[in-house]
Amino acid sequence: MKLEADHQTILRETARPVDRNYCFKLAEPNDDNPKGAQYDPDKGWGTMNQGSSLLLTLGLSAAILSGCGSAEKQTAATESVQPRQVSALGRIEPLDGILTVSLPNSLSNDSIRQVLVEEGQVVEQGQPMAILETQPVLKADLTKAKAEVTAAQRALDAQLSVIERYRAEHRQAQAEARRGKELYQNGATSLQRYEALQAESDAALAQLNEAIANELTLEADVSVKQAQVKQAKADLDQATVKAPTKGTILEILARPGDRAGEDGLLRMGDTTRMGVVAEVYQSDLPEIRPGQTATITASGFPGRSQKAKVTEISQQISSQSVATGEAGDMVDKRVVQVKLALPKESLAVASRINNLQVNVLFDPLTDEQRRIRPKQP
Repeated sequence: MKLEADHQTILRETARPVDRNYCFKLAEPNDDNPKGAQYDPDKGWGTMNQGSSLLLTLGLSAAILSGCGSAEKQTAATESVQPRQVSALGRIEPLDGILTVSLPNSLSNDSIRQVLVEEGQVVEQGQPMAILETQPVLKADLTKAKAEVTAAQRALDAQLSVIERYRAEHRQAQAEARRGKELYQNGATSLQRYEALQAESDAALAQLNEAIANELTLEADVSVKQAQVKQAKADLDQATVKAPTKGTILEILARPGDRAGEDGLLRMGDTTRMGVVAEVYQSDLPEIRPGQTATITASGFPGRSQKAKVTEISQQISSQSVATGEAGDMVDKRVVQVKLALPKESLAVASRINNLQVNVLFDPLTDEQRRIRPKQP
């Protein structure tokens, strides 16, 4: 009879709504209940045998698991609609890029004589930045070339004077020959005299023609010497390294006495347009659009962040160049360079921390941005 009563209690209690906070407690065996487990549906203790306890446990477990499954589905649905954020490593640098200034090919093996600029200095286009060791030699070459032009020009000028004199002599000889011909035709002079005068006129013409030919040779020599001066000036000009554009000196790579080599003389850039170059994994490219905002942070500036905006997405896939240096870095990943502009108020600070490694966290795309079709490299 006691077993039937216990079953009635079980049926009655399992039919009631399940409270997940309901507490079930296994009681210590005692004299009144050596095998039972106590349970407290209404803050009161009752007794059940092992069979009744098992049925109750199975019924309530099924109800609880059903409730838990619904909660998990709800959590998964919530997570599925959460917007995705792309993160990437990047570096601060001028948005127009960093220009490496090297020596001209003809003087690539030359050494540095003097550096005329300092790191952080703003230079104008064409401003001298360094002088090479060959400058004195090239100056001497230019002086010599100019002297040779002067000598060649003097020789040409002298030849022109000679030609003028020969022209006058030829005119005189021609006149004597014509007069001798008239006299001979009139019987006033002999044939021998006329022929002698004609020979003198022909000789004067030949002499004039030779002088004119020499003039052409001297003119060509002057042209050659002038070309040599022009080349000497160009060589001397190359011995002074000048700024190819306006910008700020970011790093000096060679000092007096050094050879610039393949690394170049210095690096410079336009620090008035500083920004961030982020290396985004190619698989994340569909989540990036022009005008998208991002948060910039750096390890050296804890607690500080800066907003930036995407201005350019490269059309070239390249190898990753920025890494954390930690084990497991995927440095073999293919990335796309994305340029982000910094606000004007942060440009002064950014110009002093060129090449600083930063972390870039892109904001989720808005619906309007997502409708913009991304350009594929």
